[in-house]
Amino acid sequence: MSTQRLPSQFLTQLRELEASYVRESDPIRQSGFAGGPARWRLEREPILEPILEDGDILDIGCANGFLLESLVAWARERGISLTPFGVDHGSRLIALARQRLPEYADHFYVGNAWDWTPPQRYRYVYSVHDCVPEQFLAPFVERLLRSTVAPGGTLILGAYGSRSRGIEPLELKQWLIANEFSPTGGATVGHPPISKFVWLAA
Repeated sequence: MSTQRLPSQFLTQLRELEASYVRESDPIRQSGFAGGPARWRLEREPILEPILEDGDILDIGCANGFLLESLVAWARERGISLTPFGVDHGSRLIALARQRLPEYADHFYVGNAWDWTPPQRYRYVYSVHDCVPEQFLAPFVERLLRSTVAPGGTLILGAYGSRSRGIEPLELKQWLIANEFSPTGGATVGHPPISKFVWLAA
């Protein structure tokens, strides 16, 4: 656990996000996505590109667990078995995730991405870059590679844009290289880009 604390303004934003998500009844909207099921799959399934074998997958900032449920189903179509784990700052979101995947209820944890201590290490770990403020991102990535991803496993980072606001996703690959990380692959969705994923070996 880090001794440095997240800014209070960022923690307030996390609480506001949770409140906005749990007001929704649609599981995709509860996950913070408003583009519908076809775009949901198009813009999220590339997370699986570096996942070639069975294993545990941890989603950091898992919200209601719908992304994990989707990834497990999409991976099964590829002949890959994933065991889902998730952590999120919002206790109400974690409650929804436990209801969604009751057979894995004890795989979901309440905690923020920055100072949560994982009970184990995972073959695959996924996180969007803005689970922490940008000034925290480099040490966050370092810690995930050091103590959350299992040796020989894969860290997958995601960045999402917004069509309605005309915002493109963060250039993750360039950011990682500029901060002395060595990504091993990546995927981009959309023209202009709407989601980007980059992965690193632990």
